Amino acid sequence: MGLDQYAHLRGQDDLSFNSYDDDYNPEKDGFYWRKHARLQQFMAAMYDEQNPNNSKGVMNKDDDFGLGFNGGPVVIDSKVLSKLEHAINTEYHDYIATDGFFWGQQYQEEQVQNYKEIDKQFLQWCKDQVSKGNIPEYHCSW
Repeated sequence: MGLDQYAHLRGQDDLSFNSYDDDYNPEKDGFYWRKHARLQQFMAAMYDEQNPNNSKGVMNKDDDFGLGFNGGPVVIDSKVLSKLEHAINTEYHDYIATDGFFWGQQYQEEQVQNYKEIDKQFLQWCKDQVSKGNIPEYHCSW
């Protein structure tokens, strides 16, 4: 059990992969992270902004399990892109997970480093997709 995170274009629902392998192609397959707690904190905050009347993103809110955001989507638009770029460049220093065993908060520093290149690829991919008029989305499941 744990946090699985996905990003793909709206309408691309068949994400059957759950790890990077030799055949992985984010342009075709979408993006995947496993227990990237700070990215999850960031996306939870974006979910809250996009859904102010149904806000369950940030951990320790009054939700069923006290674990926060589960599901999605978070729509990646130009506003989110600007914040995401800043978050990646600052190693998500404003999005530290203070709780969340299932999110991998106990090794979030390592995951920021492990996923740094993938996060940068994701950011560029989102910029390219938004400029083409496509709608990238982020989903999660724990």
